[in-house]
Amino acid sequence: MDAKITPRIGLVPTGHRMYWDQFPGLKERGLSMFDRLRAELSRVGQVVDVPLVDNDERGHEAAEYFRKEQVDILLIYPFCYATGMCIAPVARVTDVPVVLLNAHEDATFDYKNADTETFLHHEGFCCIPEYAGTLVSLGKKFAVVTGHFGQDSLWDELRGRCMGAAAARAFRGLRFGVIGNTYTNMTDMPTDEHRLLKSTGRLLIRPEVGEVEEAFDDVTAAEIGDMLGQFREMYRLESNVLDEHLRLSARIAVAYQRVIEKYDISAFGYFWWGQNEKITQLRAQSALAVSRLAAMGWPGVTEGDVKTAMAMKVFDLLGAGGMFLEFFCMDYEGDFVIVGHDGPSNVNMASQKPLLRHLDVHHGKTGHGIGIDFEVRPGPVTLLNLTQFGESDTFKLIYTVAEVVPGDVYEIGNPNCRLMLGKPIPEFINDWCQQGPTHHFAMGLDDRSLAVETFAQAMGFSCVKV
Repeated sequence: MDAKITPRIGLVPTGHRMYWDQFPGLKERGLSMFDRLRAELSRVGQVVDVPLVDNDERGHEAAEYFRKEQVDILLIYPFCYATGMCIAPVARVTDVPVVLLNAHEDATFDYKNADTETFLHHEGFCCIPEYAGTLVSLGKKFAVVTGHFGQDSLWDELRGRCMGAAAARAFRGLRFGVIGNTYTNMTDMPTDEHRLLKSTGRLLIRPEVGEVEEAFDDVTAAEIGDMLGQFREMYRLESNVLDEHLRLSARIAVAYQRVIEKYDISAFGYFWWGQNEKITQLRAQSALAVSRLAAMGWPGVTEGDVKTAMAMKVFDLLGAGGMFLEFFCMDYEGDFVIVGHDGPSNVNMASQKPLLRHLDVHHGKTGHGIGIDFEVRPGPVTLLNLTQFGESDTFKLIYTVAEVVPGDVYEIGNPNCRLMLGKPIPEFINDWCQQGPTHHFAMGLDDRSLAVETFAQAMGFSCVKV
């Protein structure tokens, strides 16, 4: 899966003007190293840089430039010692995540035969504490990224932070929706829309269930035929899945897409019980419709849980998929938990072609219809919960890194998988619950820690790793 975003990376090179006349080759060596850095970052996103900032006057010029430029993240890179006033002006005007880049092209060098110019060329490290103290004094949050150019981990960390910041910029422009209601009496499903208003400037979009019904009634035979072709490409079929089941799911899929496109909704929750068979089945038979939308980048989740749909959208922006889950059970002998959920899922995260089976009963819900089974790709994953509990203003992110491991799972028409957690099960569950989560969460492929943390900082959300 490819990321849906391209970061705009603000980059500030700094140095000390006093040195240039004293050591004529120092500036050239530093700028050459900076060019290598800029070229590598260009593989991550669009680099927006300024000329070398080597005194306070240049610092103010950089501040004016970045006041006008819309960047997602600001990287400050000293390639030799530089004073704090080189960065204070630009730090004061920025409201994006700031990274002090304590990095060098050399992993080591010949100290015994080094002259003073070579010593100064490797001394950018010296001003990192001064820069950090300056940012603390200004009340600016920041991260320090340390390493040398030959380390993949350095570029991975910078890529993760840049992507997280870009995801925040994209997230603010999205429209989130709820169709119908939240599941009756689930205390964690309602969403305080004023938190969303503070975060994105929008309230939830709320299409009527009747609009789904109207769209369903208007679907043409040709549209059904096209959707059936898509389904047969996407899925394997259990013998109890009849053509009439698939045709109904295909018709519903066209209807859902029409409503989502009508309101330009990027992620959504939906749920209703239904007062008659038709309305009930528009929801009960929706797994294929909404799973398809999730695979296309429009994550939707049942039980009206728009907060988890929002978390899934963060993963979608990052190219990490995004799957809707809850805790199923614990296995103490194998030291793993099983997680999954009924209804829609993200089939992009399947390790093989998903299997469809017809379910006469949807546990805890009305109606009947097709369920989905598949195994999730094995490997590292990130679990992300977006909650409002314990936060006075906006939202909170709770996350952890785990691993999907192979092994027997349920075959009940609900995608599920085994997870190895990073700590003993009792300790993890206690620590997770103490943070005030909702009972659902999103799962994304790979370790997305840095992107999640940077996203939270850029959005003004609190963030806790368990």
